[in-house]
Amino acid sequence: MEPVVLFGIQFTLSLLIYALIAVGMLAPRLSKLPTALALAPLLWVHAFRVVGGTILAPGAADPAVPADFRTLVGYGDMITAFLAILALLALRSRVRGAILLVWVFLVFAQRILAMRLCSLCAIVSSTIRWDQLGDRDGIRPSATCQQYG
Repeated sequence: MEPVVLFGIQFTLSLLIYALIAVGMLAPRLSKLPTALALAPLLWVHAFRVVGGTILAPGAADPAVPADFRTLVGYGDMITAFLAILALLALRSRVRGAILLVWVFLVFAQRILAMRLCSLCAIVSSTIRWDQLGDRDGIRPSATCQQYG
């Protein structure tokens, strides 16, 4: 299996697991808390995304993983973690505009997620031998993703 395909599977399953935890366990408990307290655990999860920066270290990822993708993941995760930590500190200190900082974090994190998914889609699409699979309806994932990347 190609390393990029494996990474895509791991990433997708992680999103699914986070969604199940959020819906089944977190949402019922957090909905009863004040906004600032409810946001803190959600931000803490992202504070640990600094670990994603390890993909930038030489040898941390297979050479088959494109450098552009490693850069997007590495720096995107580290910046997202930094914004999460800033938002946590602002909420804890009750700084005016703390909720706005949470929104900045959310918008950035979602943009990085969309860019990562589209890049991954294009990479995986480029590794598939379409001529052997057949091109149904002329639609390929890379063409679709490039519209949004």
